[in-house]
Order: sequence, then structure tokens, then C-alpha cells
Amino acid sequence: MLLFADDVKLFNCVQSESDAISLQKSLNKLVHWCNTVGLELAIHKCKVMSFSRRHSIIQYDYSIDNVILQRINQVEDLGFIFTPTLSFAPHIDWIVGKALRSLGFIRRHAGSVMSVRCLLILYTSIIVRSIVEYGSVVWSPRTKCDIVRIERVQHRFLNMVSRSMGINHEPHDYKPVLMSGVIDSPDLLSRIGFRIPGTTRSRDPYYLQCQKIIWMMIL
Repeated sequence: MLLFADDVKLFNCVQSESDAISLQKSLNKLVHWCNTVGLELAIHKCKVMSFSRRHSIIQYDYSIDNVILQRINQVEDLGFIFTPTLSFAPHIDWIVGKALRSLGFIRRHAGSVMSVRCLLILYTSIIVRSIVEYGSVVWSPRTKCDIVRIERVQHRFLNMVSRSMGINHEPHDYKPVLMSGVIDSPDLLSRIGFRIPGTTRSRDPYYLQCQKIIWMMIL
């Protein structure tokens, strides 16, 4: 069981009909407890979703008070859109569209009267970029197609700023700033205390002074 505010999620690994029956029994216990303490469930908001890589799954009609719960193929939960295959393509489409609409609002109402600094503050604050970055550790894209769709937001903003400044905006190349693992900064590398492990099981790759460097960078 997962709890958040007034939302409850019951889950179980269902590999047979007996597993489905066990999940229904847990649901019945939850319903009984709610009735005992005087909580009323919004049955019309209760849904069922199965997560699986298989094309065919075990179909079981879960119910609350003899009302069959609706089985869905997509759900929004805590700002994320989940699908049965855990593909986040619909989520990426949703956040890109939302971010572009917010960017369009800025362009229509403030793009021609604000300075570049003000536009940057609006973009990097709660207006645009926070929409795209929210929970990215969960849905971080793996395909080139998804990455290109997300970068559309960045390109659209750069185009808007270039028009405000009256300069030409050439297509931006992100390759020089990608996390390739290569750091071309001898001075910075000399300040990091790398520890050469004597065994392959060492879990301390750096000396303590590295923490001081990171702290200064954060400040």
C-alpha cells in the first residue's frame, strides 16, 4: 500500500488468478476499514491499471461494494503520466505542450517590453523550465526523439530572446556541454583528490578535500 494525502494505492505482483484474488481481498479489507472509521471512498475515482511488458495480462474485475472498477491505460499521478508499459512519451508530450503554452503566454504579454534578464528570470523560475525539469529523475528521456521534443522548449526561448535583442539565432549545438565524462580543465582536476583504490571494492574514490571544492561551487 502507498499513501499520499487522501490517495491510496494498492499493488501486488499478479502472475496468476490467485494473486488477483489476493489483491481483491486486500481491497476488501481496506473498504471495510474505511467503513468502520467513517471514511467514504469516491468509487468513481478508483481505477485499475496493470503494468506489464506482456501483450496479454490476467484480466480480473476488481470491485468495491459490488461496483466494477474501471480499467485504464493512462493515469496522471503526482504530476506524472504513467502508462502500462512505463513509457513516458505521453508525459513528455504533456509537459512540452504545457511549457510551450507558458512560453507563448510570456511572448504575447511580456516579450516585447521586458529586458533579456527579465525574460530569463521568467523562463528559469516557475513559468517554463520548472515545468520541464519537474521529476526528470523519474522520466528522463532515453530516445533521440524524446530529447529533441524537450529541446524544442529551449530553442523556442532562444528564438524569442534573439528577436528581443535583434540578433540572429543560429541552431544551438549542445554537444560541447554534454556529460561525456571528459573534463578539459587541468586546474580543476588538480584540486580534486582522486583516491587510487588498492582493491576493486573500494567505495571512496575521492579525498575529503573534494567536498570542500564542491561546497565552494555550490556557494
